[in-house]
Amino acid sequence: MSESFEELEARYRAALNRVGKAYRALHEAMGDPTPIPPGEEPPLLSKTERDAQTEAMQALQEYVPLRDLYWATRWGREGNPPQS
Repeated sequence: MSESFEELEARYRAALNRVGKAYRALHEAMGDPTPIPPGEEPPLLSKTERDAQTEAMQALQEYVPLRDLYWATRWGREGNPPQS
């Protein structure tokens, strides 16, 4: 049996919330990104920073295909193609 639209929407919302939480944690761990001046070494990353980066990447990798599936299904279901 295939997934209902409501189940897909619930998975999409959960994935979107995970991305938001992961990126907030990443920002808290690392602060705002700044360019590395020429001639300087990249900063060392703590385990907390590396773990936050990994979680943000994994959350986004899970989210993107769900986002595409959700919106393709929703547009097809509602007859509401994207405007741009």
